[in-house]
Amino acid sequence: MSTLKAISLFSGMGGLDLGLKRAGFKVLIHIDNDPYCIKTLQENWKESIIVNEDISKLKGESILKKVKFEKGKIDLIAGGPSCQPFSRSNEGKRRGTKDARGLMIFEFARLVNEIRPRAFIMENVAGLLSSNKGKDFKNLLEYYKKIKYNVHFKILNAANYGVCQKRKRLFLVGFRDEADFKFPIQTYGEDAKPFITLKEVIGDLDEKIKHDGRKTIGGKHGYLINKIPPGMNYLYYTKEFGYKKPLFKDRSKFWTFLLKLNPNDLSTTIQAQPWNSVGPFHWNNRRLTLLEIKRIQSIPDGYFVSGEREYGSEYGSNAWKQLGNAVPPKLGYAVAKEVKKSLYCP
Repeated sequence: MSTLKAISLFSGMGGLDLGLKRAGFKVLIHIDNDPYCIKTLQENWKESIIVNEDISKLKGESILKKVKFEKGKIDLIAGGPSCQPFSRSNEGKRRGTKDARGLMIFEFARLVNEIRPRAFIMENVAGLLSSNKGKDFKNLLEYYKKIKYNVHFKILNAANYGVCQKRKRLFLVGFRDEADFKFPIQTYGEDAKPFITLKEVIGDLDEKIKHDGRKTIGGKHGYLINKIPPGMNYLYYTKEFGYKKPLFKDRSKFWTFLLKLNPNDLSTTIQAQPWNSVGPFHWNNRRLTLLEIKRIQSIPDGYFVSGEREYGSEYGSNAWKQLGNAVPPKLGYAVAKEVKKSLYCP
C-alpha cells in the first residue's frame, strides 16, 4: 500500500510531524504563521510544501489545490492549535474561546470538514477539557458530531511513551468512517519498562561543574538555587520543609519556581516562555541548553531550530519557545502508529 498522505496544520517547529513521519505518513504540507517556525520547517522539510499563512484565512479547497489532491482523498490532518487560552498555567487570563486564539480549535475542525480526511489528530493542553466550565470542549465535540466524525479523546503523558518528561497533553483522534481505534498502551512506567531518566538522556552533556546560580540564572532569586537539593524547588526555603528563616510560603509559587532537576528522575514539562527563576534547572545550578531541551523533548540533535541567538543567549530565544511548544515526536509517533493501524494499513 502506498504511503499515507498527511496535511499538517499549526505545524510549529514540526514535533508532531516528526512523529507522523516515523509512523509512516508523508507530510505533504506544513502550515503555520510564525516566521521562526517557518524558517525551521523550511530547513528540515525540503520535500514538503511550507506555507506561511494564518490558518483562519485559508480554505480547504486552496490547501487541496496546493497538494494536488481531491476532497476526501487525504488520509490524515494533524496539528496543535493555539493552547494558551486553555492552559491552567495561564490562570487569570484563561479565556478559552473568548480569546481569538482559542477559536483556532474550530478553525482546525472547519478545515477537517472542508478537506474530509479519513482521520485527524488534534493535540492541545489538558485544560481544554475544563475551559469555560467544559462548554468549549462540548461545543467542539458537537461540531464534529455534526460533520459526522467519530471522535476519541484522552489525556496522555509523554513519559509513558519513552519521553524523559512529565508532559500531559490532550489528544483528539477522529475518523470519517467506522474504525477500531484504541489509544496506545503505556510502554514506560506502571508495570512496563522503567521511565527514561535525565541521566540516560542528557548525562553525556553534563560538564560536572557546579555553577553559581547568581550568575547562571540571575535575577532576585537566582542565587537560591545553589543550596536546593536535586528534585526540590522553592519549598526547600519554607517553614514546612524546616527552613529556620523561611523565604517563601507553601503553595505561594509555581511548582517550577527554583526547581532543580534530579538526574535519576524525569524532567517536568519544558516551558515555552520560562521566567527569571522558573525552571526546570539543571542539577549543576544552571539553565538547560537547547541541545538538552531537544533531547528531553525527544527531538533529534541535528534538527535545526531557528532563532537560537536572537537575544544573545539560548534562554528566552525563539528557538527555546519553539522547542517548549513542540509535541514530543515519540508521543506523536505512538498516537500516529495507532491511527495508521485503524486505517487498515500494514
